[in-house]
Amino acid sequence: MPTAMGTPALLWIALLLFSPDGISAAIWKSKVSLNPPWNRVFRGENVTLTCRGNNSLEDDSTLWIHNKNPLEVKTSRWDIVNASIQDNGEYRCQNKGVIMSEPVYLDVISDWLLLQASAEMVLEGEHLFLRCHGWRNLNVYKVTYFKNDKALKYWYENHNISITNATTGDSGTYYCMGTIQQIRYTSNHLIIKIQKGNGNMQPVLRAISLSDLFHSSSPKQIFLATISYPIVGEDSVCCGHMFVYLDPAAVHISLED
Repeated sequence: MPTAMGTPALLWIALLLFSPDGISAAIWKSKVSLNPPWNRVFRGENVTLTCRGNNSLEDDSTLWIHNKNPLEVKTSRWDIVNASIQDNGEYRCQNKGVIMSEPVYLDVISDWLLLQASAEMVLEGEHLFLRCHGWRNLNVYKVTYFKNDKALKYWYENHNISITNATTGDSGTYYCMGTIQQIRYTSNHLIIKIQKGNGNMQPVLRAISLSDLFHSSSPKQIFLATISYPIVGEDSVCCGHMFVYLDPAAVHISLED
């Protein structure tokens, strides 16, 4: 069912999202974050996965799924120590009272040199960080970063690349070359995509069924809202995004055909 929204409806959604009474009417989505923030790591390194959602104080209320298999870990934080090839794959989490997260993919790699990126798909205007990383933190020198097979940056000593306010022109295939123990190595290739953001910053609604989320025998229609909002940084204005499931009866807004 197509849905049209005017200014009053947007105000109601703002009240819903940011007022204490309104939060209970929204079903938030869990999110997996990585620390360090790279989704490609060397075999033997450590990674911490954190499930963020409803800020539950319960220590055993989180569901973790790895490659579609539930794990025994129930805490919101999961430490992968001495990562192995078996840790490769897709991770999802679900906090109590919050729906399942989108997948996050972890690649555990055996090599000498690894190009890491803060994200492989970002919105226009966001920041992008690249790192040329040596196995076991070995010193890497005479480092050259490449984009689409053309030299982008050279340092004798290793430094990260920071791309602020990324544009679609920053999309491309990246890799790095560097010297470790007097031997020249080339890293893996990464395809980085910069997508255009939603310039009008308007919520987008689509009708879904509660049975899709909770496998209920008596489905109830709700709406999925994609809400974009400005974030002011030190030297730029970027945009954030929230995905919220709204019950029209709780929001008290009129939805037109």
